[in-house]
Amino acid sequence: MKPVKTIRDPIHGTIVLSELELELIDTPQLQRLRHIKQNGLCYLIYPAMNSTRFEHSLGVMQLAKLAGKHLGLDDDETIKLGIAGLLHDIGHCAFSHTSDEILLRMGHHHEENSSHIIENTEISDILGKNGIEPKDVSDLIHGRGNLAKVISSEIDVDKMDYLIRDAYYAGVAYGVIDLERIIYGMKIVDGDMVIERRSLEAVESLLISRNMMYQTVYRHHTKRIAEAMFRHALVDMMDNKKLSYEEFIQLDDIDLVYRMRSSGGYSEEITRRIDERKLFKIVFQEHISAIEENFREDMNDSSTKIEDAIAKDFGIEKGYVLLDMPETKLSEFKVLVDFEGELKRIDEVSSLAKSLEKSEQEKMTFCIYAPKKETEKFKKFNPEKYIEFSQTRLAKFV
Repeated sequence: MKPVKTIRDPIHGTIVLSELELELIDTPQLQRLRHIKQNGLCYLIYPAMNSTRFEHSLGVMQLAKLAGKHLGLDDDETIKLGIAGLLHDIGHCAFSHTSDEILLRMGHHHEENSSHIIENTEISDILGKNGIEPKDVSDLIHGRGNLAKVISSEIDVDKMDYLIRDAYYAGVAYGVIDLERIIYGMKIVDGDMVIERRSLEAVESLLISRNMMYQTVYRHHTKRIAEAMFRHALVDMMDNKKLSYEEFIQLDDIDLVYRMRSSGGYSEEITRRIDERKLFKIVFQEHISAIEENFREDMNDSSTKIEDAIAKDFGIEKGYVLLDMPETKLSEFKVLVDFEGELKRIDEVSSLAKSLEKSEQEKMTFCIYAPKKETEKFKKFNPEKYIEFSQTRLAKFV
């Protein structure tokens, strides 16, 4: 398609847009992403981290088209892959991944919202008149089909863009990744994304960047506290019928904060605390490696009941003891490498990748947060009473 406009991006330089891409960008659904932060409340710790899902989507589109050309796709398939990159986050709710847990609680995921928007709004009409089946784009975003691995897999263009972009805006020196070397080493084998041996070192550099970003930025303890508070305030609004799911998925960051600031009760008070940076403190933490997997699953299912039990025992108001179990995301260490004609996981052929995987597992912590004035009460806190690493002992509390 004939280029009609260029956009200057701080990460990828000049991004050339076709008439179709420009028409999609100008829809209300994609423009909404200008008002959804890429990294939720991370700006509380790294003040310049105000980048949005909009610019990230442009970056993923750019890399997806580059991957399409490398893989030898024809123009139509490359265009479709680029469109999938552009639209892959269109279903994100306010504050991005910070609110994903709320969606999951309601049995939804932002990718489902993306499919609904692509197939049931003016975006569907735009794609249709350009000879592109909306469902084909949805399938790519959902990971269906060989080419979908470019958009969503262990090493995909989505991760490549956000790691470099987030490092840039955080102001940390972890974003030096040879993207072209990785993309030119990508291939699809039997439905799996495979990296050729010649690109192994470039992928290792991406894993180093990923490891450092998770440790210093994505899982920064202050960010985790603020986002735990935010999620509890949002759940309170929904539980008390102050905000419906249908309303929530339509809101951007600005809309949601406005609603939360005037919601009254617990949710308004927690929002005020976040605004004024009067955040809860860590009153207990334990390495996840010391917690049995069964208990981690119970924590995800019954955290509210455990929070309420601890709060009651310590004479703390309900909602002011928060449990935080970080999600373990280690799929990147499962990427396949064509190593001397044999497909092997990267942590089997790279001692560096194996070490990084072990390092990440060892440094993740389970935390309990409470207001500063309550911290003295936890000096006598006996975690064994609540955090027994077995389902049997946990049962009496849930």
